[in-house]
This record gives sequence, C-alpha cells and structure tokens, in this order.
Amino acid sequence: MKKIWLSLHITSALVQSLFFPLLHQKIRKYLIKKWSIRLLKILKVKVVLQGNRDVLQQQSAFLLVANHISWLDIHVLNSIRPVTFVAKSDVSSWPVFGYIAKSLGTIFLKREKLSDIKRVIYLMNQKISSSEVVAIFPEGTSSDGRSVLPFKSNLFQAAIDAEGHVLPIRLSYKEHGAYTDRPAFIGDMSLVQSIQHILASNHLEIELQVCAPLSGYSSRQELAKHSYNAIAASFI
Repeated sequence: MKKIWLSLHITSALVQSLFFPLLHQKIRKYLIKKWSIRLLKILKVKVVLQGNRDVLQQQSAFLLVANHISWLDIHVLNSIRPVTFVAKSDVSSWPVFGYIAKSLGTIFLKREKLSDIKRVIYLMNQKISSSEVVAIFPEGTSSDGRSVLPFKSNLFQAAIDAEGHVLPIRLSYKEHGAYTDRPAFIGDMSLVQSIQHILASNHLEIELQVCAPLSGYSSRQELAKHSYNAIAASFI
C-alpha cells in the first residue's frame, strides 16, 4: 500500500511543479512544506527536533549546513522550513526527482568544473542577501550517518560575502530507537534500491540536532571548521 501512495504522491509533485513558476514564493514554500510532510507520513518517518528549534524558524536568512546521509534529508529539512538547496549536478538527471529538484529552484554545482564554484557562490549570495535560506551538505557526499566526514569549505564563502550566519544541524536516523543505516544512500546503491530499503520499515526516525548559529568569522576555512566541530561534537 505504501508503494501505491508513494507513486501517487510523486505524481502530485510532478503536476504541481508545472505551475510553480506561476506561483508566489509564499505559496511555493507552503506547497513544498506540505508535500514533504506528507511524504514522511507515507514513508512512516518520524521527525524529532532537538536543540534551539526557534533558530531554525527565525525570519533572518542564513546558510544551513548539515551532514548528509540520504536523499530523504532534503525532504526532512523542507518539512520544517523550505530552503534552497545546493546539489551536485548529477541530481538534475535523476528520473522524476531531478525534474522536481529543478522546479524547486535547486542550485546545481558541477563539481568537476572548479570555475563553477564561483557561479554557485554568487547565486547563494544573492539568495541569502534576499533573506532566503540556503542549505548545503559540505561533506560533498553522503555517509552511513555514524559520524560526520570532513567539510569542504568553498561554499561557506557565500555566508561571508552575504554577511549572514551559519546554522549547523546534525542529522541521524534511528529505527526502533537505535542507530540505523537503512536510509543511507551510499556506495553503488541506486535511488530505487534506497527507496525500497526505506519502504521496508515502519519505524524510522530522523533526529535533527540544531546547533548554535555561527557568525563573525573572517575566512571560509574557519567557518567550515567551527561548523564541522559543532556537528561532530553532537555525535558524542
């Protein structure tokens, strides 16, 4: 039954995305949040917020940084506060989800092209300067969620240029109250395989630890280091 509901829900996203360019930004955000909440309900994924939850809902713009485990991470964050994501260009070619990501205004980065980083930082800067929240996964890849991988600092430059703060968030998945790598989208796993793994459980939980916001750093390396330390410390 979950597969049927999931198929219908994805179809609804495709239909809605056709009209996105015509909708006001507030309506788009409302629909994104509503769709993400419904997706998590279909997949039986419970969201648990810990730490300074009010910071996540504040009106001022910021750069949200988090460790990355699954494609599900994006929808978890959107279920709380719709944001603009930066993703690797490969995502744009994913069947169905790639099209939806484009419609939602995702900023795609061609990681094999170093010069593309400047373009992406410029677009991020514009978003943050316009009171939009931008989200990145600075590990540059996904992990099994047991710990956080080293952060790449390049995209932190956008927060410095826009004079915005950074909000680190630690993501971790549990099943029956204990750590699980079931949602992890890693290695040679296909998107379909990952979805099947998630569908096989009715007891998944995603925990978000909202760390203290960071600001006032003069270099992207320093900002990346302190963001990493904040997230890594929350694993202890």
